Amino acid sequence: MTTPSRSVETRPREDTPSNGWEKLCPLLDPAVVNAPRAKNGWKKLERYMVFWLIHTVAPFPWLNHLALGGVIYSESGIAHPQHRMGTLHSFLRWAVPAHYPDVAALKPVEALLAYFGDPPHRRGLSACSAYHAIQMHMQYYLESLPLEERTQLTPFLFPFLLYTPPLAHLCQQTYHKGQEKRKEQAFAVVKDLHALVMMGRRRYQWLADLEAQVQRITELEKEHQVTLPAVIQCQDLDNRQNLTFRVWDRASWLQHHRKTYSKTTLRHQSPDRTFFLQLVGPLPDTPWFLRAAELGAFASKQENEARRKYFRDCNIPPFRHPVKGLITSNLSVANTLARARHAAAGTPEDSRVLFCVEPLLTAAAVGLFALVCLTQSGMRIGELQQVSFDDECMKIGFFPTFDDTAEGFSENSTKLFFWRLYPKGSTERQPYAVTPYMQEALKVFGEVHNRFCGCFQEVSPKSVQFTHARRFQGKRRFVLQWNGKHLYSQGIETCLDFLLLEHLCLDSNGGRTRITAHVLRHGVAGYLRQQGIPLQDIAALLHQVNLIVTDYYSKLSPQDLFAKVGPALTRLGEVAEIDPSTLRTVGDIQKLGQEALKRFGVLRRIPGGTCAVFTACEVQFKCAGCPAYIPDPTRADEVREKILSCTRTAQFLQVSGDFLQAEVQRAHGRQWERIAKEMQALAAIELTTPPFESVLKEFGIENLEEVDDEWFLTLKQQPRLSPGGNRSHE
Repeated sequence: MTTPSRSVETRPREDTPSNGWEKLCPLLDPAVVNAPRAKNGWKKLERYMVFWLIHTVAPFPWLNHLALGGVIYSESGIAHPQHRMGTLHSFLRWAVPAHYPDVAALKPVEALLAYFGDPPHRRGLSACSAYHAIQMHMQYYLESLPLEERTQLTPFLFPFLLYTPPLAHLCQQTYHKGQEKRKEQAFAVVKDLHALVMMGRRRYQWLADLEAQVQRITELEKEHQVTLPAVIQCQDLDNRQNLTFRVWDRASWLQHHRKTYSKTTLRHQSPDRTFFLQLVGPLPDTPWFLRAAELGAFASKQENEARRKYFRDCNIPPFRHPVKGLITSNLSVANTLARARHAAAGTPEDSRVLFCVEPLLTAAAVGLFALVCLTQSGMRIGELQQVSFDDECMKIGFFPTFDDTAEGFSENSTKLFFWRLYPKGSTERQPYAVTPYMQEALKVFGEVHNRFCGCFQEVSPKSVQFTHARRFQGKRRFVLQWNGKHLYSQGIETCLDFLLLEHLCLDSNGGRTRITAHVLRHGVAGYLRQQGIPLQDIAALLHQVNLIVTDYYSKLSPQDLFAKVGPALTRLGEVAEIDPSTLRTVGDIQKLGQEALKRFGVLRRIPGGTCAVFTACEVQFKCAGCPAYIPDPTRADEVREKILSCTRTAQFLQVSGDFLQAEVQRAHGRQWERIAKEMQALAAIELTTPPFESVLKEFGIENLEEVDDEWFLTLKQQPRLSPGGNRSHE
């Protein structure tokens, strides 16, 4: 990178503003305020945590308990206690006074078992973890105090939690259930990882081209060379349909919809000249965000059942605007679009698909940068948030590689670009290789940021969701920032949700998988494992110390596992046949063909049908026993020829004395006979669907169960009528 950068050293600031602890202290018991070795901790508490204690926890009787636990937890390490304290506060609100009169009467084990619910919910596991973590910090702190000082703080301690077998079993059950759900999501991501990255790049480019047209209209309108509404056109994401958009501003929209606005609104001339677009015509086959714009999904204050259903179907939370300029420009533009959507007729010529393109482009740029970096490196989102334009972070040099012979790292002769970041649990920076695709995404995001926000500024990473915030005292020129604010993890994942909106990455139940940073990390590990990368190399890339965790991250899906061992089992089954009479259902065969068409776009022609795999054949073209075989009922003659050939070959080998190979050929014949039965089932299913039912009734056949399968197959093979071309009557 040639981007100029300068090192930002931590320097003390004498004019550091107060965190507001002066307002908190009068609300606390003097014993808590003057707790040994905690007096200086109150001034070091994060400002948002003090604000939360004053305005959220103060009305409840456990204010002293949480305040003491929070200050001790905060002084014990670099981790933020806010998340655990918030979880514990929610648990206490559920337990007291509805189930227990006060905190002293609380029975932790009994309360937590009830808090899990039936079926067990993850909130119980989070509450157990938070309760145990704060208890451990307090126990270590109290053991270091004299008995007299310890006695003064005893009233402000939570009742002791001792894990019983039922509670431990419930925690383990909930934890494994969450792991299974996450792995199911990761399996879906592994299968479509390439498609997700390609879709993200294509979507950003489409939106950038659309915004460029709007920019040209803006310049022409300033020079009075065009009047609004102007019309622009572009191709859809699949390059199959032409889309038409009208370009409006508030004044031109009011002028063309005067009947639906009051006189006061028409008289009010807003200085805001923000341009927005309106789709002319129906939604395309691949709408991306257009359906969300029609429902008002980008407006945080518009709530309706259709909007809630849309987010449930997409399996994402409602869009929460990270900072001003991402997803939506400002409140004024959001209100203008909301009222315009209400004023529109809802017809193709006056649709309710209204949106401002610039904030969506910026959100797509953030989402693309996150998507590319997360899929190219497998890093955690907390590590991605650390990337900054500092000499400490960005390096160009020789990336060390592991030498198996010397059993150590050695310098590489190729000069590479890499980032030095803090992995989870590490106190020192470690190198992360930056691929050309990551450099391209960084360049794209940098250009978008410089255009809309100017140069990157030095910002403070004050966010609960940035787990490494306390490692970066002072200000840094972080990459992931917008309008002078460091982007937090929830905001980054919101931009990722927008970029991948309405993707086709489905779980085993047919629902959409939410693509989060952690799911992508699992997906990258699983993809590398699928490609045969050793477990140790995957752990090195993901910066994981425990290989057991890496093994869990990169666990193969059942489909990938069968793809690896399937060929060997198929070859084994040629001799040791298990159950050749087992037939696949028609639905399974049809689903196999649909998934293959979606993945490869074409099916390979083989004897008697097609193959669902368009790569090198792993079973050496022994198609009858292959699970990827898709029979075609119109080519039943080819299957009958295969059966006859296997029978003749088996007879010849039997006469020749090669009894083992004769049995193999008979096994092949039975496999082809199974294929023939599947063909008959497919032919019967297709023929008994309308309009074939009405056709058969014309022949006097009312009960379809009495019809012979051979008759069905014969009728299936008859030539069908075609609608013909545009020939004249002559």
